[in-house]
Amino acid sequence: MANGQAQRRSWAGVSPAERADERRRELMAAGVRLLGQRPRPAVTVRAVCRSAGMTERYFYENFADRDTFVRAVYDHVGFRAIEALSGARSAHEGVDAFVRLMVDEPTMGRVLLIAPTFETTLSESGYDWLPRFVALLQGKLSTNLTDEVQQQLVATSLVGALTSLFRAYLNEELTVDRQRFVDYCVQILLQGAHSTVTSRPTSPSPQQPS
Repeated sequence: MANGQAQRRSWAGVSPAERADERRRELMAAGVRLLGQRPRPAVTVRAVCRSAGMTERYFYENFADRDTFVRAVYDHVGFRAIEALSGARSAHEGVDAFVRLMVDEPTMGRVLLIAPTFETTLSESGYDWLPRFVALLQGKLSTNLTDEVQQQLVATSLVGALTSLFRAYLNEELTVDRQRFVDYCVQILLQGAHSTVTSRPTSPSPQQPS
């Protein structure tokens, strides 16, 4: 009875729509905690509801099933990452923002970068999000690289390289301190931003015998 009264008091003055939004946020936060666990987690509807402290009724008010929920959690983290990177005005700001989100909150990093490697529901999600990160980085490179093809080549290469680096760091496969890791990522970005293409000379066509 006391718990019920406390629950009613906690919702006092809160509209039904605000309550629904808050429950969805709590479910998403629980999803990030569970999907970003080590070792590989078992994300079930029951586990999510237990972590969020609510019944399955509220889960199914928001999500059709477990797989829909997992994809929603992944998209939530993806949007957070894009948002963090979009405001960066320099390579260092971009890396610092991404590290604060993905390394300082490692569950977020493991959801975005590692979960697609073992969660079958997310097997396509990583590929679906890749062009967004490439396009964002390509836009940042446009101030230094004027050739659009070169921008795309560099952006795609950098996203691939940084993804591998962050995965290894999150998996504790790199024995390097945080600052050195940040500095190295910045260095990679700066090198890419100032890269040039050396065109191979065109070989003359062989002469046809007369």
